[in-house]
Amino acid sequence: MGNFRDKLVRFLYGRYGTDHLYYFMFAIWIIISVAGLIVRHPVFYVISIVIMLLMIFRSMSKNIEARRKENAFFLKFFNPVKREILLLKDRIRDIKTARYRKCRHCKALIKLPKVTGRHTVKCPKCGGKFDVRIIF
Repeated sequence: MGNFRDKLVRFLYGRYGTDHLYYFMFAIWIIISVAGLIVRHPVFYVISIVIMLLMIFRSMSKNIEARRKENAFFLKFFNPVKREILLLKDRIRDIKTARYRKCRHCKALIKLPKVTGRHTVKCPKCGGKFDVRIIF
């Protein structure tokens, strides 16, 4: 068994492996595969095979610099979307206790306690003051 392990280690040495783009493609692959099981259309099957082959190609590639560039390009667009989704999750979680408003001066997002009425708020980032109205 040790001989097989050594051969496997030598084979995988210098390969790129997994990254954020790989995990995103894996999630898309799962979604398309499940949709293909429900719809039973050959297009879903072909798309899932193509995505899986691309995932294997990227993880087994020895051209590490090209794979890093691909991942950096993906993260450039994915990180802002991820940030907005996490902010939406926080807003939904805090809906009973807090409200979120943007500072009119520096555009920073400020978490305010849920107290109805008009208030003057001081931004903790830039120190600017502005009026806020919390309705409900």
